[in-house]
Amino acid sequence: MHSATSPNKDRRIARREAAVLEVYLRDEPLRCRGTTLDISRCGVSVNTKWKNFTVGTLIDLVFVQREGRVINLLRYTAIVVRHYDGGVGLRFCAS
Repeated sequence: MHSATSPNKDRRIARREAAVLEVYLRDEPLRCRGTTLDISRCGVSVNTKWKNFTVGTLIDLVFVQREGRVINLLRYTAIVVRHYDGGVGLRFCAS
């Protein structure tokens, strides 16, 4: 059992699910493409080569959902909560 101050304690309020989705990130004027690592109802981890993330910055996201010949684009706004070598952690903003 982890104590409240344990560094291994997962502080997320929503369960994460592994997911591999194509996603486009935009922080004008910069744009890049990435792939989700995992997603929850509160946020997403995205693997990307883009390294210019600043914690607290708002990012526009476009998820690409492909179902046969149909392509759906799902648009969200998120805030950068962490960045790491090879990716970024984002929290969805309330709409």
